[in-house]
Amino acid sequence: MLLAASACGGGTETTTPVPGTTAAVPVTTSTTTTLASTTTQVSTTTTTSPLTTTPPTSTVAAITGDWAADLLSQLAISDEPAPVPYDRDDWGSGWSDADGDCLNTRHEVLMHEAAESVFLRDDGCLVTGGTWLAEFTGVVVSDPGDLDIDHFVPLANAHRSGAWAWSAETKRSYYNDLSDPQHLIAVTSSANRSKGSRGPDEWKPPDSSYWCQYAYSWADIKARWGLTVTNSEMNALEAMLGGCDVAPSAGITTTTVAPATTASTTTAPQVATPPTTTGGNGGQPNGGGAGKGRPADKYACNIDSLGYCIFTGAPHRTGLDPGTDDIVDRDGNFLFPADEAVVVNAQGQVLSARGTPAFDGDDLQRASQDGLSEDEKAFQRVMAIMFPIRNALMYDIAAVTQTEWDLLVSELKEREIKETTFTSGPTPKDNYYGRQGIFNLAKTPGGRDIHHDVMKFLEEAGLYLLCHVTTNDFGEMLQETHPEGHDPCREVEISTRIPFAHLVSTTATTTTVTPPATTSGVPDNPGNTKNCSDFFNYAQAKAWYDTYFPYYGDVARLDGDNDGEPCGSLPGTP
Repeated sequence: MLLAASACGGGTETTTPVPGTTAAVPVTTSTTTTLASTTTQVSTTTTTSPLTTTPPTSTVAAITGDWAADLLSQLAISDEPAPVPYDRDDWGSGWSDADGDCLNTRHEVLMHEAAESVFLRDDGCLVTGGTWLAEFTGVVVSDPGDLDIDHFVPLANAHRSGAWAWSAETKRSYYNDLSDPQHLIAVTSSANRSKGSRGPDEWKPPDSSYWCQYAYSWADIKARWGLTVTNSEMNALEAMLGGCDVAPSAGITTTTVAPATTASTTTAPQVATPPTTTGGNGGQPNGGGAGKGRPADKYACNIDSLGYCIFTGAPHRTGLDPGTDDIVDRDGNFLFPADEAVVVNAQGQVLSARGTPAFDGDDLQRASQDGLSEDEKAFQRVMAIMFPIRNALMYDIAAVTQTEWDLLVSELKEREIKETTFTSGPTPKDNYYGRQGIFNLAKTPGGRDIHHDVMKFLEEAGLYLLCHVTTNDFGEMLQETHPEGHDPCREVEISTRIPFAHLVSTTATTTTVTPPATTSGVPDNPGNTKNCSDFFNYAQAKAWYDTYFPYYGDVARLDGDNDGEPCGSLPGTP
């Protein structure tokens, strides 16, 4: 398992926004739409300072014969770059839980967009199963871990379209806005990675039948939040909307200011009745609000005659032989080299490189890694390392010796992952086990069901290992897709990343890209976009620092003691 988990209580609530005051974004134009029987009147007001107002009331504009022109007329055009660099940290720490029902924004969206009933984790705080029709691609997805929650207009795009001037509160409101069902949507991770922060002039959904809706929603959201578009962006929107026979939705939603932060106003689908399994809670609901039936815990254990907690399910059939580059079977027989291994599920489908859990049936298959990014290659190896650790704790604990365990977790030990055990928390969810602590617990469970402790260790250990061996971009994706909005790579507090040795040279090449330069030869200001943990050694950090320091100073604050030497803790520092 790879995802970090923690429990929380609460039930489903459907709430209505409460009128109040909020700081609006500094808009270039604001629009007021008056519903008439046959025409739409639009008045435009220019302002240069933020407003304080009650939350906006959405008004449905009458669809006229020129609805696309009416929509686009609400957009201001500007090709001016943002005067300050984009910093993702300005937008808050991740998904929030505005209505306090322990389902954060990500899971509220998953519940709202599910095509049929969803299943929740046993505490009711995470969506664990269902069926979704992914926007952009039109594919059907059954594993929520394969979905990203996409800001339809990405944060970086919003920043350069005027959001650079917003307050921190407004940026957090934008990040978690559930009041507009277009704002956050579930898409496949590959589509989200492909889109990045590009506008419709640079990227369009692979599913061309979605282009009308895409252009409509993009323009509507930008109008709603008072964001600008570039000339090329406007040309693309005009072309995409020009090919639409009718408006993509029932009406054009317009507002005069940015929406207030509110709880979701959508009604979640009814949660399916849970199946019954052995172990765990036996499929019985165990608390929470009305309408939120609990499926049985996916992982449970049975206490065997020796008192060990042996998990239900089946072990992985393949894994990395510790200390080698060999993929072996359960008996230790060599199968193929690790650099020819990819992770597949029980149906033989290659798994996306991300922080989602490993499940029964996931295994390693021999296939070429050509075309994979360095992060994707690192993901394959992390899974290969974690499969035998998972088997040891869940199925083979009676036979595993201390020496064998030390070898299995050697990659974790090298990076000081899961060093400590803490069991004095006020509730079980506040406790955690380190590498040795979890082994001791599994060896002497005292006849207890310890599967929650084991799964938490496996999930966190896998995530933290991924943080060590992948790039900062991959770490941002882990935060984006984390079911509880955590930032695992920040939580693990890595001072120096230790990548896999066989990937150091190629990874280093991908992280030391020649900076873009203007026609005058001066590189563009990168802003505060780097941390020392993004570099594998001092030489890399120094090269990056020396590139930008003459023009912008220590813009990323890498030289904490102002001695002219960045990232003094990295290997190779003089």
